[in-house]
Amino acid sequence: MTKMKLLAATSLGSLFITAVEAFGPAKRACRPILLSSSATLPQRQSYSAYTPRGRNEGRTRLQSSYLDNLSGTSSSYSSTSSPSSPSSSSPSATTTITKLNLEIADALANGVIATALRNNFAPVVVTVVDKSANALVQKRMDGDVHAAFPEFSYAKAYTCVTMNVSSREFRDKYATKENDPAKMAQVTSMMAITGKMAAFPGGVLLRNDEGTPIGAIGVSGAAGDEDEYMALTSVWESGLALRTQPAEHSCATALDG
Repeated sequence: MTKMKLLAATSLGSLFITAVEAFGPAKRACRPILLSSSATLPQRQSYSAYTPRGRNEGRTRLQSSYLDNLSGTSSSYSSTSSPSSPSSSSPSATTTITKLNLEIADALANGVIATALRNNFAPVVVTVVDKSANALVQKRMDGDVHAAFPEFSYAKAYTCVTMNVSSREFRDKYATKENDPAKMAQVTSMMAITGKMAAFPGGVLLRNDEGTPIGAIGVSGAAGDEDEYMALTSVWESGLALRTQPAEHSCATALDG
């Protein structure tokens, strides 16, 4: 029995040695191809978009591209143009303005502030809206300006484009009719329903040279006549083909009036 076990073990050992000798050369022949190949694997230059680092790098590239586009030459606004006056591409006094844009609105707002400073008026807030009462520009002067003035300023401009009159005319048409209860009830209702209308001076309606309403300016912070004067003067001094409503000012305190 022991002799048979030894013979079996010897046979198995011989088979193992034979297998090693048979497959050994093949394995040795394969190793040089993998280990000593002159080709180098390409370096990984980017990260998958599905990894956190890959997403961050992709987001950075997208933001850089977006910022480059913003600062490119295709921008419609020049970085060298002054915010206080229309650029050479702005409408001139002979060009019909069909709608207000940001550049014109900003120039008109700056004109209001310049008039306030020149006449030593109290600090004001000015709001310029388009014909749909969307605020294009709102500016607050330095100084002691009440938190309600931005609301008043917008309400005056809103009243102009809503009623196609100046805020002074709106007051004169409705709020001064002491012997007309129906008018008083009407103006009270309109102001209560919208919550945005103002029946006092300081709102000026803007029309183009064809008489079409295109927006309004609302000013608040000084006396009502002074607010209205600043809005009117800004338009008159802008050189743009715009008509104002009212056509004349009622201010007795202006230094340059």
